[in-house]
Amino acid sequence: MRVCLLNIPWRKNNRYGVRAGSRWPFTSKPEDGGYIKYIPFPFFLAYSVSLLKSRGKDAVLIDAIARDLDEKSFLYEVLEEHSSLLVAETSTPSFENDIDILFKVKQNNPGSRLALCGPHASVYASEILAGYDFIDYVFIGEYEHTLLDLTGHFDTGRDLESVPGLAYRSRSGVQVNRKRPAAASLDDLPWPEREEKYIYNYNDGFAGLPVPNVQMCSSRGCPFRCTFCLWPQVLYSKGAYRKRKPLNVVKEMSWLVKNFAFKAVYFDDDIFNLDKKHVSDICREIRMNDIKIPWAAMGRADLMDEKLLGLMAGSGLYALKYGIESANPSVLRRCRKKMNLQYALKMIKYTKKIGVKTHLTFCLGLPGETKRSIQDTADFILAANPDSLQFSFATPFPGTELFEYLRRKKITFPSSWSEYDGNNRYFGAEKIMEGFDLERFKHDLGCHFNL
Repeated sequence: MRVCLLNIPWRKNNRYGVRAGSRWPFTSKPEDGGYIKYIPFPFFLAYSVSLLKSRGKDAVLIDAIARDLDEKSFLYEVLEEHSSLLVAETSTPSFENDIDILFKVKQNNPGSRLALCGPHASVYASEILAGYDFIDYVFIGEYEHTLLDLTGHFDTGRDLESVPGLAYRSRSGVQVNRKRPAAASLDDLPWPEREEKYIYNYNDGFAGLPVPNVQMCSSRGCPFRCTFCLWPQVLYSKGAYRKRKPLNVVKEMSWLVKNFAFKAVYFDDDIFNLDKKHVSDICREIRMNDIKIPWAAMGRADLMDEKLLGLMAGSGLYALKYGIESANPSVLRRCRKKMNLQYALKMIKYTKKIGVKTHLTFCLGLPGETKRSIQDTADFILAANPDSLQFSFATPFPGTELFEYLRRKKITFPSSWSEYDGNNRYFGAEKIMEGFDLERFKHDLGCHFNL
């Protein structure tokens, strides 16, 4: 059987959306000339393709986001694949868009089975199967092995009840199987599929990271319990943290650089520097394998120290993306992002001191946000003087504690899933930020601003 994995087109009112590979699905306006500056690599889709291929299955990925395919071109390509199983990753803000396009996909491919995966599908598996009869399956959580097991059902007649992480219809109605435990070893997954035709289309060029750059992961999961964070609460089993072997990581890094001439590598881990020994071992392997290329990573400033930063810089570290979210202690406590802001600021300054660029991310409108707390964040940014900035608005994605908190507070939720966009102001943020001059805020901060 042939399996086709899909990252569906997502365009609305001259805004382009990103979902697969993004922890914070959102839409934004393209740059001049139609250029989209941020296109995340769809790790779960790509790992699924490579896992299927490693087991002798016929699989392909169509990434309409990375390739800038419009709906008509996308539908034609899917039809041309003649696949028995179509698997599409969806998200909350893109769900209505995705369902509309997938209905047309099913009309054009009536003989194919259709599966949904991703955070939104994981939360609403039963409702989706009950409400949309053209959706045959839903994968819950990390889905690489769920998909592999489902193909085994088609090949051998294996009972669907034995596939953990799968939701489907039976004669008695919608069935949701037991949860699938988090993959114990990431090294059991082959390196993710890299489609050579458009391998250079993916980009996360924060803080001037050279292009073309390639996105990798050395670990998956997060033990922290921030109320707003989607993947640890929905995709991972209790935020399960797992690491790849450093040598395996660096072998993939070397292969990508030598075969595709990438000018930089970005480690898009949930928290790259959670395990200091793991990071130190990766740095050692980079040096031992004589890889001389700038690289970057996402981590927490409050988990950093000068010795580790020195090791990272000595192996080619170019930039660090630090998640701060708010510089107000009360706001951080309420969203359970425990952070020593004073120490974090010290590490950010030290990062810059040794010549490593910094990119800080913030979230406006979290519970407890006030004009005073926003000013605390502005003061922190001015003191940190990062090379680039990123702001999102608090978005209570279904499945998160933030979503449940606002529901208990009887906050009026939008009638459309498309409003759950990280670039929209609503919920608690809308009232708090009434009269807030975002453009003046950006001007006063005086550094590159992504929003």
